[in-house]
Amino acid sequence: MPCHETVTCPRCHRDFECRVGTILRCQCQEVPLTENELDFIRQQYHGCLCADCLREMKIVFSESPH
Repeated sequence: MPCHETVTCPRCHRDFECRVGTILRCQCQEVPLTENELDFIRQQYHGCLCADCLREMKIVFSESPH
């Protein structure tokens, strides 16, 4: 498995570096998410989202009735 790969965020379509091989150093680790928030995001998108979109989806989740 490669340590780093460039992927496209399925939400905003920007490229970012995913560090799946060193996940604790990946940009997604900057955004703490609960299991409910993760489930909410997974229901709408497949693959990794960039940190900006993860932050925005955290807000969308908090504003949605669930």
